[in-house]
Amino acid sequence: MSQYEEKHQFILSAGTQVFLKKGYLGTNMEEIATEAAVSKQTVYKHFASKEVLFTEIITNLTSRKTADSYQSLKPTSEVRDIKKFLVGYAIGELSVLLTPEVIRLRRLVIGEADRFPELAASFYKNGPQVAFTKLAELFHHFCKQGLLQMVDKKKAAEDFNWLILSAYLNQAMFLGDSSLPNQKEIRKHAVHSVSLFLKFYGKNRK
Repeated sequence: MSQYEEKHQFILSAGTQVFLKKGYLGTNMEEIATEAAVSKQTVYKHFASKEVLFTEIITNLTSRKTADSYQSLKPTSEVRDIKKFLVGYAIGELSVLLTPEVIRLRRLVIGEADRFPELAASFYKNGPQVAFTKLAELFHHFCKQGLLQMVDKKKAAEDFNWLILSAYLNQAMFLGDSSLPNQKEIRKHAVHSVSLFLKFYGKNRK
C-alpha cells in the first residue's frame, strides 16, 4: 500500500468514528484530521468536501458489512441439512448487523436521508436489497434440491429476513447498545425463527 493509500484509509477510518459518534452536522473536517493525525489540508487533498468523505464512508461501510454477512456460507451444493444451514445464515447475519457500529450507521443514514436521498437509496440497494436478492437465489437452489417449497422466492426471502431481524433491530435502533443481544440469545432466536420459517416453507410442511 502506498503512503497516499495508507493516509486515505486513515482518514476514512477516522471519519467513520467521528461521523458515527457525532452525526453529519456535528462533524467537521478539522476533527477528522485530528483523529487521523494528519493536517486538514491533507484531508482536503483526499476528499474535496465533508459530503464527499461522508458518502464514501457510508458506501464502503455498507458494502463491507454486507460482504461480511455471507463470507462464511458454504456452497449450496454441499447443503444437506437445510435447518442447520439457515440457522447458521441467521446467526451470521445477526452477528454482523446487530453491532453498535452497524446500528449507528443505520441511524446516521436514516437521519440524513432527506439531505442525502441518493446515499440512502444506495444504502438500501447495497444492504437490505442485497440480502433479499441473495436469499431469493439461495431459496431457488434449495427448492430445486427439494429442501424447500415456495412459489414466490422473493417474498419468502423478505419473510425470512424480517422474521430473524426485525424484533432485535427495532429494539436496538430505539433502545441503544445495551439492548443488543449476546451470542447465546442470537443463537436461540435464530433457531426459533428458522423453525417457524420451515413450518411454512419446509419440504415437510403440513
